[in-house]
Amino acid sequence: MYTATNPFDVWNFGQSNAAPSVFGALPYPSPPSANVVTFYFTHFNPNILNCSIIGPQAQLYYRVVTDNHMPGYTVIKNNEGKNVSLIEWQNHPFIEIRGLLTKQHVRTWMGLTPDKSARMITIRGAPYVWAPKEKSINLYSHGSRPAFMARITRSNGSVVLDVTQEALQLGLLDSIVSASFLLQCGRNID
Repeated sequence: MYTATNPFDVWNFGQSNAAPSVFGALPYPSPPSANVVTFYFTHFNPNILNCSIIGPQAQLYYRVVTDNHMPGYTVIKNNEGKNVSLIEWQNHPFIEIRGLLTKQHVRTWMGLTPDKSARMITIRGAPYVWAPKEKSINLYSHGSRPAFMARITRSNGSVVLDVTQEALQLGLLDSIVSASFLLQCGRNID
């Protein structure tokens, strides 16, 4: 990954211990630990562009498929084999999330903030922020009282995604999984 195209590559470069704030002087809240459901991007074949996403009780929740027969496309499928997201790899990639997001540029859906320290994203009509913090990338609701929604980390050869119960109840999982994949795929998403 090139930091010029992905400011969230916190694993390859030293980071300050202070959490960046895209809300001015407002601090980020600490993420709760007991209120999360953990998912693992694993079984890379040979990388995250073809992998499985495992959830509670080691159950398969999603598969990421980048098929050689359909070059230029990555599909995220749910555990029933139905397409959830389609990413079209071009100079400026497109994404579509079935029933949630019509086809648009990834950089439109997950645009960098003016200072390039975070990414703004809209899910189900509500604004959220992906921001690096220490060795993770965290998702927060956007507003006067930001709430922690999800966290991406790396551990033991997999990408770990912790999602709060609140985010699950709001129906954000498909969008969070798709955004997490994009943030970790190693390709230019702008």
